[in-house]
Amino acid sequence: MAAPNSQRRDIHVRSKLTTLVIVVIVLQVASTTGLLVLLNMSVDQVRNQGVAEELRCLGLLNALEKDQEVPESLVQLFGEPCIKLAEEIRAYITKVTERVISDHTIPEPRPHPVTKPIPAAGHQKPSAHLTLRDSGLQGPISLTPQKDLHQSCRHPVRSWGNQSFSSHLRNMRLSHGCLRIPRSGRYYLYSQIYFRYPSLNHDHHGSATSHQLVQCVYKKTSYAKPIQLLKGVGTKCWAPDSHYTLQSVHQGGLFDLRAGDEVFVSVSSPLAVHADDSSSYFGVFLYDP
Repeated sequence: MAAPNSQRRDIHVRSKLTTLVIVVIVLQVASTTGLLVLLNMSVDQVRNQGVAEELRCLGLLNALEKDQEVPESLVQLFGEPCIKLAEEIRAYITKVTERVISDHTIPEPRPHPVTKPIPAAGHQKPSAHLTLRDSGLQGPISLTPQKDLHQSCRHPVRSWGNQSFSSHLRNMRLSHGCLRIPRSGRYYLYSQIYFRYPSLNHDHHGSATSHQLVQCVYKKTSYAKPIQLLKGVGTKCWAPDSHYTLQSVHQGGLFDLRAGDEVFVSVSSPLAVHADDSSSYFGVFLYDP
C-alpha cells in the first residue's frame, strides 16, 4: 500500500513544478511584452517630438527670405541644431533648383562664322596691273602723235606688259596698250609714269630749262574720239649741273565703264619715259561687289 502513495506524491510534486515553471514563463513573457510596449511608446514619443521640432525648423525656413541672415533672437529660440538644419535644407533646395534650371535652359545658338566662298578662276573680278620693263616691248611709245588726243599728251604708251613679278592680268584682255573692259560696272583706274631727262637737255647757254610732263588716261567707246578721264601734269626746273632730272606723275579715279570700253595711257614726252616695273605702271580693277 505504501508504493501507490509514494507515486501519488511524486505526481503531485511534478504537477506543482510544471505549474510553477509555466507561471514563471508567463510572467517573463508578460514583462518582456510590457517592456517592448513601453519602449515603442517612448520611441514614438521621441519621434513625434523630433517631427514636431523639424516642422518648427521648416516653418522657420519658410519664414526667412532668400539669402537673409538668421536673427540672433531666432537662434536662441530654436537652438543651434534647428538653425543648422534650416540652413542646410535651404542650401540643398538652392543647389537642386540651379541644377534643374541649367539642365532645362535652351542654349543660345552660336553664330557660325560667315565664310565667303572662294571664287573660281573664271569668276574672279576683272583686274590688271601692268608695268614697263623696257622701252622696246612693242616698238617705241608712239613717237608719232595721235591727232584725236589732247595736244599735251598725244603719245599712247603701247609697251605695257604683265610678265614681271608684281604684275597680273585677270579676266581682261590687253591689246596694243589698251585694256578691254569685260563687263559693265564701276572701275578704279590708276597710272604712274616715271619721267627721266638726261642733262644734255639743257640749252646751249647752260641755263636751267623746264619741261612740262603730262600723263593722261583715256577710254575708247563707240564714239569717234577717245574720252579723256584723267590728266596729271608735272613741271620741273632743273639745274644746269644735274646729270639726270626725275619726275613721277601719278593719278587715279573711279569711273563707270561699259563692257567693250577700252582704256589706255598717253604721255607728252615719250623719249623721257623711264621703263621700270616699280616706277611706271598702269592698272584697273572692278570696284563693285
